[in-house]
Amino acid sequence: MKLNDIKKRVDGIPHMTSSQAEVITDVIIKNRFQNILELGFDHGVSTCYLAGALDEIGDGNITTIDLLRARDANPNVEQLLDDLGLNQYVTVFYEPTSYIWRLMRMLEEDRLPRFDFCYIDGNHNWYTDGFAFFLVDKLLKPGGLIIFDDLDWTFDTSPTLKNKKWVKRMPQDERAIPQVRQVYELLVKPHPAYTEFKTVDGWGYAHKSSASSDSVEVELRREIVYERQQHGLGALLLKLFKRITR
Repeated sequence: MKLNDIKKRVDGIPHMTSSQAEVITDVIIKNRFQNILELGFDHGVSTCYLAGALDEIGDGNITTIDLLRARDANPNVEQLLDDLGLNQYVTVFYEPTSYIWRLMRMLEEDRLPRFDFCYIDGNHNWYTDGFAFFLVDKLLKPGGLIIFDDLDWTFDTSPTLKNKKWVKRMPQDERAIPQVRQVYELLVKPHPAYTEFKTVDGWGYAHKSSASSDSVEVELRREIVYERQQHGLGALLLKLFKRITR
């Protein structure tokens, strides 16, 4: 589906801009990304653009995750995708608390990396997105790409959140510091698996090295079980166990 057709349907709906849509469409098509993870979708505008890029390629799947309240958005992600005829490319998950839990479930099902691109535009805080990065890393294939949206967003400058009671109760520095940028600068850049970085128009890019792999075999650590009983049969068994493991 052409970009302009999607623009017409989502015009005026937050949050991805048309210029961002052009960039992310170009990234997906040029790199032939076909297995995409999206954390945070709200109304689903960004999801539609991601799905439109897959439609241009002709194949692929997006796994997108947000909170239960996103189901009540007007319009919501499923309505937009249905209107555009793009729902076949997307698997939608609504979570009660956080996309962190769904990522854990994915790792339970299969620990092998499966995504080649991840777009993160979700919680915007250190606690959730910091942990999310480490979980996404385990699910991202070597050579994959992560884009972090809203690097410089803060709770203090958010027109919709800054006056909320729960935000006002936050420590002042947590309201004022761009927490996604903290994740990007303090966790992503120092990570040994990531070697290419770029920040443009509020987005932080991080490429995972093609050489990185979680499938490398590692030597198993020996573990000696220490029993409190040091006399009689217990002591004899402990000595025998230590001798066997040497």
